Amino acid sequence: MDVTGFLKQYLNFGSSQYLSYFPTYNLTYRRHFNSGNLRAKIGGSYSDNQVAPINSNDSTKYYDLASSLYQSIGWEFCENLSKRWQVFYGADARTSVVFSKGNQEYENDYYVYGESSRAQVFAIAPLLGIRFRLTKRLSILTEASYSINWEKDNSNTYYTLVPSPIPPYPPPTAPKSVTQSLTKTYTAFSQPLSVFIDFTL
Repeated sequence: MDVTGFLKQYLNFGSSQYLSYFPTYNLTYRRHFNSGNLRAKIGGSYSDNQVAPINSNDSTKYYDLASSLYQSIGWEFCENLSKRWQVFYGADARTSVVFSKGNQEYENDYYVYGESSRAQVFAIAPLLGIRFRLTKRLSILTEASYSINWEKDNSNTYYTLVPSPIPPYPPPTAPKSVTQSLTKTYTAFSQPLSVFIDFTL
């Protein structure tokens, strides 16, 4: 369980900048074997918000949609440094999908402009962490990772004619939808700033 937000709330004397902390992975699971640990993580979010129309004569319902899903699976090896301290190292294979759609970004020439985007990322991330055992079953841990990421982004701009009591004449020319597809390759270092409480069944 990620307790970073809980600790920062008190270590920073209730500073409001940490009140909205949300971990990337909501659930973390480890399966212990003699040779090491299988590790898996999953997290996500979803929102569907109605947006008021820009034009008061427009009765169309507009929405901002957003969703995300993050998954990770990997393997870690462990070395005991002492009775309570342990170091672990390994690698994760990660994947994530982030989607957003807003069908009312702005209005121009009797048309409402909307946009949707989808980003998908695949990554390999070597990791190094340290664990402190509070009891036989309860421990605190943190870890750092360095990921190599491959990302594909797709975006689409589309248009909706705004209803009007007096239709314009001549009718406006409908804009053309624009679709783009981009690829990215980059690295990212995740510092050991998150703290986890680990309970072994």
